[in-house]
Amino acid sequence: MKKRIGMIYALGSSAAFGLMPIFAKWAYKYGINSITLVILRFMFAWIIILPMLLYKKKSLKLNKTQLKHVLIIGGLAYTFTTLTLFLSYNYISVGIATTLHFIYPIIVTLISIVFFKEKVFKEKVIALTVSTIGILFLIYNGQVSFNFVGVFYALFSGILYSIYITGVEHSEMKNIDSFVLTFYLSVIAAFMLLAVGTFSGQIDFNLNIRCYIAAFLIALISTVIAITFFQKGIKIIGSSNASILSTFEPIVSFILGVIIYKEAVSFKIIVGCLLIFASVLLLTKGYSKHSSQMEHKK
Repeated sequence: MKKRIGMIYALGSSAAFGLMPIFAKWAYKYGINSITLVILRFMFAWIIILPMLLYKKKSLKLNKTQLKHVLIIGGLAYTFTTLTLFLSYNYISVGIATTLHFIYPIIVTLISIVFFKEKVFKEKVIALTVSTIGILFLIYNGQVSFNFVGVFYALFSGILYSIYITGVEHSEMKNIDSFVLTFYLSVIAAFMLLAVGTFSGQIDFNLNIRCYIAAFLIALISTVIAITFFQKGIKIIGSSNASILSTFEPIVSFILGVIIYKEAVSFKIIVGCLLIFASVLLLTKGYSKHSSQMEHKK
């Protein structure tokens, strides 16, 4: 039962993350630039979380090891995951950038197997393969234009996100309350990106009110809820499984894109959605079977 709850958290997180491009597209329509949107995202996020932590009387105290891991693994890896992904959009299409970024479930699984000796069952390997193929079906449009700088940024964002995900599971970060950890990640990311934006001269807060509303929704749904759920999922089912389930994210984005922005639906999109859905079912089935086997062995 606990494993299923972990999977629900991971799927809920991917759905919340899947809403981010919808809100972002709305904000871009009214003139906000990428770095300003990302800064507002994290600023609103920690402002939302802080009153909740104070109301629940959650301790914000971290020991030295936890603080070091949050700053290095969480702060640097998570902050620059966002920055490098958005930078890649300046050189290559969003579709190709997202494809390259989604290398992270493969990297996370390999890191978990090689460095942390995680046990692998065949359903997980098949689910990872099927979900990867599904993402390629969803995103690839046949009009590929590669740029080395853009490819580097997108791949690097996936590598950094892999480090962050495995770091949450295998460091002292796993012992930090999920809301507290999200708070610290948001504060660190906001101030680091504010420094980058100030240095590059790309910050512009003279915005249409709709941009602020979109940024607030991204902060609440696609940051506070999404990150917190993902961290809870990692703690219950592990980083590699949570990463595989996160591939449900593009389905949410595509479906809402069709409903809200009347985006075209193709045969490849339908096939991609079905493949990702199949990978989720396969992973669920594998979990049920192997959990039962473990129970019988006890």
